Amino acid sequence: MKQVSAALFLTDGEKFLGCHATGRKYYDLPKGLINEGEDAAAACIREVQEETGLVIPVEDLVDLGIFSYTSQKSLHIFLCKRNHLPATSTLECTSTFVHYYTKKSVPEVDGYVYISYSEKEKYVTKNMNKTLDEVLKRIPSY
Repeated sequence: MKQVSAALFLTDGEKFLGCHATGRKYYDLPKGLINEGEDAAAACIREVQEETGLVIPVEDLVDLGIFSYTSQKSLHIFLCKRNHLPATSTLECTSTFVHYYTKKSVPEVDGYVYISYSEKEKYVTKNMNKTLDEVLKRIPSY
């Protein structure tokens, strides 16, 4: 059975928030595994707060559904559309992992960028790019 992570697509309708995964070459959506007994929206809110410091009210989330991501993982993606996106300089990751090489605790996310829909393939993995193509088809008109 595939694991399911909850993710946020934070956008102004032209660009979306990308989080740079520490030690990786790519950007990702703020996301993480759904804990046992936790619903997907609560997991999304928790992961976003851990990885960015943003507090997103549940009523601001639009459930876009579950997307196939990799052979082992699906993403339950929520949309949050804002006219004014927060400055990336105000975002901060509080969740950490132990780096395999240095054995030191480092933040899961070490940078942020707003990515234009038309340039997403330059910033994200092929699997994420494919998933985002599907996400963009499901975004309701505002």
